[in-house]
Amino acid sequence: MKETRPKVLALYRGVLELLDEGADVNSIKVSDITAKAGIGKGTAYDYFKSREEIIACALLYDVEQKIEEEKEELDRRQGFSKKVIYAFDWMERRFREQKVFARILRLTTEGSGLSSTILEELQKRKKAGCGPLKVLMEMCREGKSQGEIRQDIPASAACIASVANMAAFVMYLEKSEQMPELDMGWMKEFLCKGLLNQLTA
Repeated sequence: MKETRPKVLALYRGVLELLDEGADVNSIKVSDITAKAGIGKGTAYDYFKSREEIIACALLYDVEQKIEEEKEELDRRQGFSKKVIYAFDWMERRFREQKVFARILRLTTEGSGLSSTILEELQKRKKAGCGPLKVLMEMCREGKSQGEIRQDIPASAACIASVANMAAFVMYLEKSEQMPELDMGWMKEFLCKGLLNQLTA
């Protein structure tokens, strides 16, 4: 992973701390971020053009950091099915450790809850090859080339289906307290097996 400058990292941490404290992502101001980062407001504009750019970069940075930490472990899994199962297990573990991460993952994959200006910045960064979609696309291409994903399903369609089911699991994790009739293990298996039944030969 590319090295990030200390002041940029401080700004990212500022955004993430604010989210941890329950701040609405669309209401965060540059002054809030720089206060958390312990740097002057003007310094933020030495590195970023706008508040939206800081927030989008911070969201993607956090997801990429978490994914990078697990990438080696994911790569050890042989085959698309084992990687998908590991990804669902990983999301559940991360949610238990840090609820804000589940929200960030949903924001970066779906974009729901983001203002149009933050969403626009996020889309720019995704087009540059950032975020969890890159990892899922690699998994799907590999699954396709190894014949594990059905021949009639393009890798890009498999990636979209994977994102949809994983986003549904994240959404469930966020709202699980409101759905006590749904057991977490059952829900994870339902979405994970449903995805694999849909995609695999």
